[in-house]
Amino acid sequence: MKNKMTWLDLYNFLYEKANDINGEGNFPWSENVTVFDFETLEYYNTDFIQMPDDKISLSVDTAQNMEKTNGF
Repeated sequence: MKNKMTWLDLYNFLYEKANDINGEGNFPWSENVTVFDFETLEYYNTDFIQMPDDKISLSVDTAQNMEKTNGF
């Protein structure tokens, strides 16, 4: 992966989805946020944590043994 996503990138993406009049109702707002691992082909649930240095991070518990993608 060449580009790294910033919080502003994530915010802008979600803002566009929330304000898309033509695509209203098409975004899965109530689903759990997951992260896809390209190496293991698995999805992992996420959570926000605030670190002692006040950084906000999206945390992933890789010990969850989440489901693999279809066909793999």
